[in-house]
Amino acid sequence: MMRRWQLGILSAIILWVYWPTISHLVGQWWNDPNFSHGFFVPLFSAYVLWKDRDRLARIHLQPSWSGFVMVAVGMCILFVGQMGAELFLARFSLVITLAGIVVLFCGWNFFRSILFPWMFLLLMIPIPTILFNQITFPLQLLASHISAAVLPVFGVPILREGNVIHLPAMSLEVAEACSGIRSLMSLVTLAIIYGYLMEKRLWVRWVLAIASVPIAVAANSIRIIGTGLLVQYWDADKAEGYFHASWGWIIFVVSLLMLYGLHQIIGLIWKEKGGDVERQLTTATQPPKQNHTPARMTQFVAVTLLLVSAAVLLQIRRAHEVFPPRLALQSFPQHVDGWNSVDVPIDEETLKVLGPGDFLMRNYVHPAKDRPAINLFIAYFPSQRSGDTIHSPKNCLPGAGWSAVDSKQILFSTPGHDAFPVNVYVVAKGQDRQLVLYFYWAHGRGVASEYVAKYHLVVDAIKMNRSDGSLIRFITPMSPGESVEAATQRVLPFVIETVSQLQAYIPQ
Repeated sequence: MMRRWQLGILSAIILWVYWPTISHLVGQWWNDPNFSHGFFVPLFSAYVLWKDRDRLARIHLQPSWSGFVMVAVGMCILFVGQMGAELFLARFSLVITLAGIVVLFCGWNFFRSILFPWMFLLLMIPIPTILFNQITFPLQLLASHISAAVLPVFGVPILREGNVIHLPAMSLEVAEACSGIRSLMSLVTLAIIYGYLMEKRLWVRWVLAIASVPIAVAANSIRIIGTGLLVQYWDADKAEGYFHASWGWIIFVVSLLMLYGLHQIIGLIWKEKGGDVERQLTTATQPPKQNHTPARMTQFVAVTLLLVSAAVLLQIRRAHEVFPPRLALQSFPQHVDGWNSVDVPIDEETLKVLGPGDFLMRNYVHPAKDRPAINLFIAYFPSQRSGDTIHSPKNCLPGAGWSAVDSKQILFSTPGHDAFPVNVYVVAKGQDRQLVLYFYWAHGRGVASEYVAKYHLVVDAIKMNRSDGSLIRFITPMSPGESVEAATQRVLPFVIETVSQLQAYIPQ
């Protein structure tokens, strides 16, 4: 059994190694309502361990050196996560490291006995941004579809465009807060807690956890429908005031009541039987055994040296992140290949979503009246290690009613650079169409996929100790009857000229 002084030293070292990761994680719990449930996750895991303390004390400990390998793997994941600007990996490594410590000093039998509270810790880790953005918008569209189908039943005339529902009095935009993702994460967590405390049958616990997903979607559809009815039959101003803010809490309570109702229905249909009660692990029902064998000093020294070495290496690397000199994006040429520009201000809400960085949005207009304007947007992030990463346009463009009707990739060539893929999207809103070209640009390299961009970010951060990167996006209106190929060829000369001037603003 690990002695208290050994436990205290290891706990302090782990806190030292993971302090940047833990502090940022707690900050996200505090500031991001999508993941505020994270505070309850470690507390509940600790409660489960305390509740099972007598059972755990009867397990015969068999320390295993395979736990040391797990800690080493955890350190490798932490290094990749912190150096490669991938917060999810850095946070996930903490859970792996804790598992390795348990196996190293207590053995696999003990670890299997605490598998549930250990796995529950995964819920405290926010979904990776690259996946969160993929999940949020489909949920927004789903909630919009359901609401648009139900509101006319109550006599509310509507017109839906993407995630925007137009009512006679005003338009409602189904934002992330209304998409269901916020209550979904919290409801899944609470469903697992509720099932553990209130239900002994394992299969019912699984049903409650899985059912929390459609319950969250249904409850948030009720929120949007209720807001639409409020606007139509009472006061449109109420939809943006106190009642709108209160809807979140009201709908969450409704979700909990629906979860409770489902549990009661299951209880009435399938009565609990003695044979259905969840069995304890056989390793936990062994006769009491004394665990007086102290942890091997070699194990303690080995894991301590590993953790201290990782902490020192990470601090050295963090302190020497490279920030190459560059020009501010606002100094980017106002005139490009005969095109004249007008700056477009970016609102505070958008800047808050984008996070710390350097941003430019301009409309370039050609003197020839028959050539539609081109909107240029450049987002440059000097460092992405704090979690402020690039957002894919395909997740935000369909907002405000625009929907993608065509997409493909083309191979783009420009003097002085290797050919690279570029995303080509056509978005439509009513009779209007727009051509969207975008790609990710970093260190003289262009890629189309956000996943490939993330891969290069991790590799470059480890090799070059740099985590900077950028998104380049071009948007132009399409004339009636204009083909995608014709619109693309019309924009390409401007794109080529723009890329040729990026090096001074986005360092190679």
